[in-house]
Amino acid sequence: MGLKALPAIAEAIARGAVLVAGIALAIILLLIGAQIGSRVFTGDSLSWSDELARLFFIYLVFIGATEASMRRNHIAVDLRDTFGLSDSVDRVLDLVRMVLCVAVLAVIAVGAWKIIPVVENMQRPATRLSTTWMYYPIFVGSLLMIVATAINFFSCLTGGSIYRDNAKNQHDLLE
Repeated sequence: MGLKALPAIAEAIARGAVLVAGIALAIILLLIGAQIGSRVFTGDSLSWSDELARLFFIYLVFIGATEASMRRNHIAVDLRDTFGLSDSVDRVLDLVRMVLCVAVLAVIAVGAWKIIPVVENMQRPATRLSTTWMYYPIFVGSLLMIVATAINFFSCLTGGSIYRDNAKNQHDLLE
């Protein structure tokens, strides 16, 4: 398989993350709509819809962030343009940033993994779902972002197309 398969893997991960995040967003909208409809038409609120919307919001954020990581669309400061750095210095700083991101994501993933057994017997008050369902997307999303960052790291090392294609800044598109 090798580095030539990275673009296909990257695209599959990004598309899968967008699909999951889109489904989570649709469910959130339905749940909030049901909550509003219930309040307007019956005068009562649904105790479970807010709880489920929060749960799916966690999925939306952590799985959706995978797509931003893969496409390198997170908020960033362009050091090359800001400080006039050369491409090689900018690339080295980008590699350092990616290593630091992986380290932070690893801490988040380990923390989520360690807390899952601690909260497995706890239930959410309205839905009676296990509280572990709130930590699974944090763990999985962190792992997927680590994979995304690693793919970008190896692409950056080799000057591959993933790195170059995704490194475009938004302001470059306006020129």
